[in-house]
Amino acid sequence: LGEVVLRDDQRRIVARAQRALDAYGGCLIGEDVGRGKTFVALCLARQWRSPLLVIPAALRTTWRMAMRQARMTGAILSHEALSRGVQPDTPFHGIVVDESHHFRNPNTRRYASLCEYAATQPLVLLSATPLQNRLRDLAAQIALFLGERAFALGASELARFTIRGDAAPNAALPRVAAPEWVELAADDGRVMRSILALPPPPLSLDAGDAGALRIIGLVRAWASSRAALQAALRVRRRLAAAIEQGVEAGRTPTRREVRAWHGSASCVQLGFASLLMDASASSDDLEDLRVAVHAEHEALARVSAALASAPDSDMARVLALRRIRATHPDSSILVFSEHATTVRAVFAAMRADVGVGMLTSRQACIASGRITREEVLGRFAPVAQGVRAPRAHDRVTLLLTTDLLSEGVNLQDAGIVVHLDLPWNPARLAQRVGRVRRPGGALEVITYLFSPPAEAAALLDAEVRLRRKLADAEGAVGSGFVVLPVLHRDALSTLVVHGTEPVGDNAAAQGGFVARLERWRRFGVHRADGTPSTHVIDADREDLPTAAVTSDTQGWMAALDDGRVVSALAGARPDALGTPIRFVAILHGPARDATVQEVEASLSSLQRHLDAEDLAEACGLGSAAGGRLQRVIVTRLNRVAASIPRHQRADLLPLAARIRDALHHPMSLGAERALARHAQCLKADPRPWLLGAARIVDASARSLPSARGRPKVVGLIVMGPDEPRIRSVEKQ
Repeated sequence: LGEVVLRDDQRRIVARAQRALDAYGGCLIGEDVGRGKTFVALCLARQWRSPLLVIPAALRTTWRMAMRQARMTGAILSHEALSRGVQPDTPFHGIVVDESHHFRNPNTRRYASLCEYAATQPLVLLSATPLQNRLRDLAAQIALFLGERAFALGASELARFTIRGDAAPNAALPRVAAPEWVELAADDGRVMRSILALPPPPLSLDAGDAGALRIIGLVRAWASSRAALQAALRVRRRLAAAIEQGVEAGRTPTRREVRAWHGSASCVQLGFASLLMDASASSDDLEDLRVAVHAEHEALARVSAALASAPDSDMARVLALRRIRATHPDSSILVFSEHATTVRAVFAAMRADVGVGMLTSRQACIASGRITREEVLGRFAPVAQGVRAPRAHDRVTLLLTTDLLSEGVNLQDAGIVVHLDLPWNPARLAQRVGRVRRPGGALEVITYLFSPPAEAAALLDAEVRLRRKLADAEGAVGSGFVVLPVLHRDALSTLVVHGTEPVGDNAAAQGGFVARLERWRRFGVHRADGTPSTHVIDADREDLPTAAVTSDTQGWMAALDDGRVVSALAGARPDALGTPIRFVAILHGPARDATVQEVEASLSSLQRHLDAEDLAEACGLGSAAGGRLQRVIVTRLNRVAASIPRHQRADLLPLAARIRDALHHPMSLGAERALARHAQCLKADPRPWLLGAARIVDASARSLPSARGRPKVVGLIVMGPDEPRIRSVEKQ
């Protein structure tokens, strides 16, 4: 690929992704950070005349460098531009989306735009963390090419469409040590009690009841830093003052009007709030608001007083960071926080320390003042940024930053990652570590997590929430490396981070399954005497390669020409995912000859499984059964077909049948939405409606292969005890 030579594992990912593109018009590559997803995607995209790259704006430079190495060209459109409604400048013939987890909400403008563009074009999605909070995140991304039916799939079914490589360690990537907690002294509880005692906040005219969420927001700010809580209190004071001025003028602001206000640390409000408000209110409503605002001011004053008398937790964080620097004097340290206020506060306290820098979405700073983002990254990670190493006194060896650096930036010059707070989204933890865990970096990446105050942890139960979300993600996608320490500190030293076989019906387990099959293909299986078995027994089926393995467990595994692998163990139903993975794990016996009887029995079991699939699809119960949009389209199509005049039936009924048949095959969500919109435009004459629907179906099917019909078996492995063989006449 230009100057780049793909590794074997990358070539396997390319092959699997290409099969998914051929079958479904799209794929989601969920490889871990640092495993070369960018070049895998460019390898897939080089078949298109003009690819479109949809990427975060901060990654433009990274992708342009990669395209130069791959000697490719393509149009670039940022996520942010897509959200603003910007359209591509040039025609394109395929789409690559980096950090596709930003398209997990179907209700956003960027999702709708991408959905429309992907309706007629092949789509490659890339994300190391496709599942951020819940399974629906993954389904929303897969729906972009599979359609609304993706939302009805379970974790193991969604895993079929998520491509990951072998979960075994990559020798080119650093190890990730089990993370360590950094315990901070808890306060005496006054701050927490004052936050929990806050009354329900005064509400704007069209606001909902968000009192509990606001309290949790304040607790999370307190768990991050003293400065973050102070900033959150200023925001609440400003909102209360906005509503208070409106009440005095006999008006109630809306949420939009309240958000239009601006303030500063020294001035609660700039401007005349009451002049911005249009809605008047009844005297009872105004009195209720007046009482609520007064209670809010008093309660916020109590929180501020408790905070002023509490120990300075920010200084405790600074001292802990200095201890970490002293423990690792020769390593560069990357420090993350969700709150920019926390980053600024810690930087202000450490500004005089040697080699400290700060980077947020608004500014980049070192001790001497502001510099550019590129300059601070070059001083911190010159090798990763491809720039000349700075002079020793200009080096930045501790960089404080927000999560704007958690995606798409290579910073492998560092070897330590510190989390000043725990994010709601556990995927952030892996993304942060992934910035440092790159080829060519330190042999081992060490991570630290700052523990929140005990009272905050008790309320939020942050660790439990994160572990629950991580478990959901591992169920569908699999896990790469440990991002949270174990609960018992004594077990940290014995925690095994890498080296285990993938377990479960997730995408990582599929990657391990494919990798083991590849090893079989290369090195073969062995007989009892240790000699390799280089031939296969066709068992009277010259067109069906068949092999057999000695095992205490009976079963079979068949490869189909649609790319699926189906298998069954004795006494279990055939399975298209989980059983093959477990099947491979127990196939360690020597090779043997297969009997005609066991081959025929295996094929008969497979045919019954395929018959059941066909029946389920025909009844609308299978995995290909459409969702709500397709039901709307089919209902309207049936009405149109019933209304076709007799003299037009010979011409139009085949057209209606072709549209109905297309709805039984994978179709992008963009095409489904276009058909649903078209379904609302039914007129008296059915011909124009059917022709319009056919055009949408044809356009969406241009990047997809035609239906293949019933899948065929292209390979079979049977397993069972090595009993006396019954051979056919030809074999004898």
